[in-house]
Formats: sequence, structure tokens, C-alpha cells
Amino acid sequence: MEMEEMDLREYWQIIVKRKRLILAVFLLTVLAVAIYSFLATPIYEAFTTLIVREAGMGVETIFFDGASALGKNVAQNYIQIMKSRTILERVASDLGREDLTQSALEKAITIQSVQGSDVLKISMQSPEPALAQAVVNKLVDVFLDWNLNYRQNDRRAAREFIEGQLQKVELDLRLAEERLQAFKEEQGIVAPTQEMAAVVTQLASLQSSLTELNVAKLETAERIRQVRASLEEQDETLISSTTIADNRLVTEYRSRLADLEVRLASAREKYTDRHPEILALQAEIDNVRRKLTEEVERVVGTETRTLNTLYRELYGTLINLEVEANALEAREAALLAIIAERERELSHLPAQELELARLMREAQVLEELYILLRTRLEEARISEAMETADVQIIDRAVLPRVPVKPRIKLNIAIGAVLGVFLGVGLAFLLEFLDNTVKTKEDVERALGLPVLGQIPDLELADVASSGRSARRRGRGLSG
Repeated sequence: MEMEEMDLREYWQIIVKRKRLILAVFLLTVLAVAIYSFLATPIYEAFTTLIVREAGMGVETIFFDGASALGKNVAQNYIQIMKSRTILERVASDLGREDLTQSALEKAITIQSVQGSDVLKISMQSPEPALAQAVVNKLVDVFLDWNLNYRQNDRRAAREFIEGQLQKVELDLRLAEERLQAFKEEQGIVAPTQEMAAVVTQLASLQSSLTELNVAKLETAERIRQVRASLEEQDETLISSTTIADNRLVTEYRSRLADLEVRLASAREKYTDRHPEILALQAEIDNVRRKLTEEVERVVGTETRTLNTLYRELYGTLINLEVEANALEAREAALLAIIAERERELSHLPAQELELARLMREAQVLEELYILLRTRLEEARISEAMETADVQIIDRAVLPRVPVKPRIKLNIAIGAVLGVFLGVGLAFLLEFLDNTVKTKEDVERALGLPVLGQIPDLELADVASSGRSARRRGRGLSG
């Protein structure tokens, strides 16, 4: 314990001994930091905030649910898109500044999502406050324009696709009604039997669902083709459909999904949607679809070598569309199995009634499909006319008045702490390098001989004696 006190006392003696050096280093450090802080170029920061809203109706939501146009992590995808070469080059071009390049903007602009929300914060630091404000606002405008065009192209493709299908169905419906009318007049049949009408109605409903599903398959295939074309434009490896189709787990999940769809379709003919068996089958189907999604995502990921900023968006879209395509295949297999079973029930009818049933079913299916497409066409037209983006500005960037750098007070405080450490460190370093003899222990270590006597410092002795005398006189007076 005594040794530790001696060590601490020696340390304090070194600090007292070198106090002028420590003070000089401290003042020089604080002065240098202060001069730098006052002379440094002030840096200003401008920022704006956006919110990513839930996507509305696009091509992928017209016929089925579950395939997002932007895949998962929409906000993260948008961050990568805003940092892409296409967007930043357009920002630099619109501002007309030669010193602004795509690489310079990419380094200067910061885009981050606010944790726990769908809000994006876009900021830029620059010695020119007006430039920081202009760049941030221009980036937002360019991105909103891109987003609107992207969604408009999606909606336009949906409308054009539905219009083409509607024209074909309208023609087929007119021909089917003419054939049915001609057959009734030729055979002299006014109305079918009640039993046959019930079976025909049921078959027509199933066939209508199958036809709608086929339309969804066509639309999904078209979307996949568009995504693959975009992937090729990004100079990335095109993911092969055969690679996904030949995967063993994908094949097993598709087979399992088809079997469950058949069981669910049969169960719905007996029970309501809230029946335990229906709920159990639906839960199992959801589980298989989730596993199918994970496996397709894994296959797609292993087939992809690298990702650029725009590829992430296409990547998520492709995964969802591939999963939906597999699910539609399974649903189609289930409907075909049920339709075949119902058609066998009509096989015992005479040829005349069987032909009438076929013509009636064909006309009913086409009529229902025609009504469906007319409804969807109006929805697509309304969606296209809305001209809205799924990103909205919360706050636009304002001209910054106060610089964010340098922070003078903080810099001086850090400089003061650093000056103390540097001064004390330098003092101990000089003391360590000082090899002169100061104490009797130093003599004993240097000569290897014991010290027989030492000459006292008379000045220190006089000072100590004067101090003791003054204390005695003080006590005498007080007595």
C-alpha cells in the first residue's frame, strides 16, 4: 500500500515538475483546433423526407393477389433505384452543373430509411447551401417521375392486355350463342331438363373459373417475359425457367399443392368456407405455398451472379411471379380433375341432350368471362387515369441557414481533452528519457555501492524551517 502511494506521489511530482510543458501543449492544441474550426469551410446539409405508400392496382393485382410489382422490401429497393446511374445522371443533367457527376452525387447523397416506418430521408452535405437544396429536391422530382412512369406502364400494359382478351371473348360469345340457337331450332328443343340444367350450370361455373385462371396464366407469363427482358438489359444472368421447373423440391411442392387444391375444391362443394376441414386445407395450402416461395427464391438466388441497383426490384418481382405461376398450374390441375368428373356424369345422356349441354355450357362460360373482363377493363382504365405514384413527399428540402460542420464548441472541447492527454503523455515520455541522477537510489543503481551520506538542499531546508517557525509563532499568538 505504501509502495502504491509512493508511485502515485512520484507521478504527481512529474506532473508538477513538467506543468509548464503540459500547459503549453494544452494551449497549443486548443489554439490549433480553434483556428482550424474557425477557418474551415462551413458545410450545410439539406434534406427531404418521403413516404412509401402501399402499392395500388397494377398488372399483377388485376387477376390475382400476392405478387408485388416491387417484391419484398419496397423501401430498400427504392433506395437502390435512387442511387442508380440512370437516376443520378438525369439529376446532374437537369441541374446543368459540369462539376456534378454521377459518382460525385453518389458519394455526397445519403439515403436511409427511418427505422420502424416506411419513411425515407434523403440528405446531402455541401459547402453551397443552395446546391444541396437543389440536388435533393431534383433527385426527389426525378425519382417521382420515374416511379409514375413505371406504374403507368404497368397499368397501360394491363389495360391493353384486357382489351385484347375482351375482343376475342366477345367474338367467341357471339358465335357460341348463334350455335346454341341454331341447334335448338334444328332439334326443336325449347329448354333442357332440370337435372341437366343443374349439371350444366355447375360445369359452366367450373369452366368459367378455369378460363379466368388461364387468362391469369397468360398475364403472368407475359409479366415474366417482361421481367426477363429487363434483366437482360441489366447485363445480368437470365434465370432459366427449366432450372426452376426441374428442381426436385419445386416439383414436389407443386404436386402437393395440386393435390391440396383438388381436395379443397371438392370440400367446398360440401361445406362452407368456415368449416374446420376447409380452414385446415387452406392453412396447409398456405404453408406449401410459403415453402414453394422459399425454394424458388433459393433457386433464383443461386442462379444469379451479381446484383446491381435496379436488379433488386426485378429480382423480387420474378420470384413472386414464378411462385404464382406454379400455384396457378396446381390450381388448373385441380379444376381440370373436377371438370372431368362432372363431365362423366353427363356421359350417360343421349347424344342430342349431350350436345345441347355442351353448347349451353360454352355459352354460359363465355358470358361470365365477358362480364368479368368488362369489369376488369373499367378498373384498369380508372387505375390508369389516376396517374398516382406510390411515393409521396412529406417535406421538401429548404435552404439551410446554419452549417452542420464544423461544430466549433465540440471541436474545442475535444481539443482540450486531447491537449491534456498529449501534454501529460509528453511529460512522462521526457521523464522516461531523462537518465540524469536525481536520488540516492539512482546513485546506488548506477554505482552499485551504498550511499554513506548526502548533502541536503539548504534552500529547501531554510524554506521548511521558516515555515515551521511561522506556524509556532501563530500558535503562540493564538494562546
